[in-house]
This record gives sequence, C-alpha cells and structure tokens, in this order.
Amino acid sequence: MWGTGLLKGLLISLRNWRRGPITVQYPYEKLELPERSRWAVRPKYFADGSPRCTACLACVRVCPDHILGLDVETREDKSKHIDRFSYELGACMMCGLCVESCPFDAIHMSHEYELATTDRGALNENLLENVDAASAARHKAEREAAEVAGGGLAAEASPPSARAEGGEAGV
Repeated sequence: MWGTGLLKGLLISLRNWRRGPITVQYPYEKLELPERSRWAVRPKYFADGSPRCTACLACVRVCPDHILGLDVETREDKSKHIDRFSYELGACMMCGLCVESCPFDAIHMSHEYELATTDRGALNENLLENVDAASAARHKAEREAAEVAGGGLAAEASPPSARAEGGEAGV
C-alpha cells in the first residue's frame, strides 16, 4: 500500500528526469513565437518603402479602446497626407480588430513582445508621421501585379501574412 504509491512517484520522477530540462534561459535564449501571436500594431510598407496606409480611418473607427489616432489632411487634388498616425501601446489590448478591419492590409500585429518600459512617454508611439497616404489605385495595381506574377488568384487567396512577406520593407 505505501510501497506502490512511492514507486509510482519515483517512476514519474525518473521519467521527467530522463526527459531533460524544458525551461529556456530567457534573456539569452528566446522561444520561436507562433505565426498567429499578436503583439504591437505596426504599419506595412510597399517595396519602395512608402506606407500602405490610405488614411481610410477604418482601423480608428473599429478600435474598442480608442487608442489609434489618425490626423489626415485632404489636399485640393483629393490626395491625402498623413500628418500623424498615433498608437497608444499601454492601453492596447492586442485584440487585432484594427488589422482585420483594414481593407488595404496596411497594418499588422508584430511579433515584438519585449514591450516593457519605465518611461510612460514611450508607450505613445507615432507609427507614421508626415507622409503621403497611398491611393486605392496603387493598391489595385500592386494586387494585379501580384496576380500576374503569382498565376491568377493564388496571391489573393493567400493569408495576409504570406502576402506581407513580399510587401514589407523595414519592418
């Protein structure tokens, strides 16, 4: 009666001892994050380095925490200029609704997870400043070029992360 419980406990301990350590020495070693992990919001860029954002405000409207801000100036020729695209990292709950609502695939959830800071001011970021917004026509041209290069609807049917690999610069 006492012996069987002790033997079962010893067998479990021996099995786990044989397996080896499963911990990671964090600052020196880092685990590979799953592709679907969500952290901070970051903008996406075209191959030439210009931002993909069209200043449509879809992400700002859908954000449940109201942490995204987009100051846009519409010029006489109907083009848009982004004065400031702000992001309040400290209040973001990383839900990803802004990314899902973006019709032009212009923002994504990055894999940056070391976001702690002692400075409150560092939690308010300007994602884009003083740049011209992309036009819907440019997005259409990029999509058509991807379809021609990819052989039909394959580029359109691929997940946003697969499309983003070729279109990001500097992220």
